[in-house]
This record gives sequence, structure tokens and C-alpha cells, in this order.
Amino acid sequence: MSRDDRRVQRTQQALRRAMMELIMERGFEETSVSDITERANVGRSTFYAHYADKEDLLQGSLEGLGIHLRELVAASAPPQSPGVHPALAFCLPMLEHAGEYRAIFAAMEGKRSGILFTELLHEVWAELVRTSWSDADEVAVQSIAGGLGATISWWLSAAPELSAVEVDRRFRALFERALGEP
Repeated sequence: MSRDDRRVQRTQQALRRAMMELIMERGFEETSVSDITERANVGRSTFYAHYADKEDLLQGSLEGLGIHLRELVAASAPPQSPGVHPALAFCLPMLEHAGEYRAIFAAMEGKRSGILFTELLHEVWAELVRTSWSDADEVAVQSIAGGLGATISWWLSAAPELSAVEVDRRFRALFERALGEP
């Protein structure tokens, strides 16, 4: 990796981190590009060299999450736990991530930006299902992605005492019966 590539990665990481911190402090709607660039200690022109606007930064962050989840699933040995349908292998890492970043989820919940956040996450999850289950039916893809979103929302707001492992166990129990063998 070249020095320029590392610089780009550091800049994008700083912008993502700044946006997440500001979302937790103020919410997405109240956070401006100027706030993000100031927090990340980069110029506005640098921001716009990477992203069209803060929504584009959010989308890039969530796409990065999808890549991270795919890498976690691929790195696990064996690739999935025995009995875990491949379409659901990303769910536990996603639930662990949601638990770790519950303040971000809470800051987006019920806000106008929450709709965008939910739609972008839904598409990330749907793509993870499609890529892990080659002959997936689109009804199953949409059901898993939608069900996971609803489950995370319920868990973080109504049952935060449950562990990510317990929520994953219950979620998979419901879907694995319906999905059967991959």
C-alpha cells in the first residue's frame, strides 16, 4: 500500500470517527459538514474530495461496515459455526457491533435521518445475505434484512439486558427453521 493510499484511509477514518462522535453528541441532523471537518481536523475541500455530502459519508461508513462484517465471517474458523445458515453468519457480528455502538443507533432512532440510516443498513444486510447464499430467494433476503433491523431496534430499546449472543440465538432459531438447508 502506498503512502498516498494510507493517507486517504487515515483521512476517511478520521471523517467517519468524527461523524460518529458528533452523531452521538448532537444527532445527525444537527451535525454539519463543517462540524465533521473541524472535529476530524481536515479541510472542507478534503472532505469534498472524498464525499459529496454527509449522507454520502454515512453511506460509505455503512458500506465499510458491510465489508468489515464480511471479513469477520470469512476469517472465522470454520467459516460458519455448525448449524448456522450461511445467510445468517453475519448476524452475531452485526449484533455485537450494534451493542457496542448502541448510542449511534439511539441517536438515529425516530429521526428523519433514521430512515436513511435504516434503509442503508437494510441494503448492506441484504447484500451480505445475497453474497453468502448464492441461490437466495429475494423474499428471504428482504425478510432477513428487515427482520434483523426490527430485532436490533427492539433489542436496543426494549430489552438491552439481553446479550448479543442471546439475541442472535433467538433470531437464528426463527429464521433457520424457515430457511432449512442452504
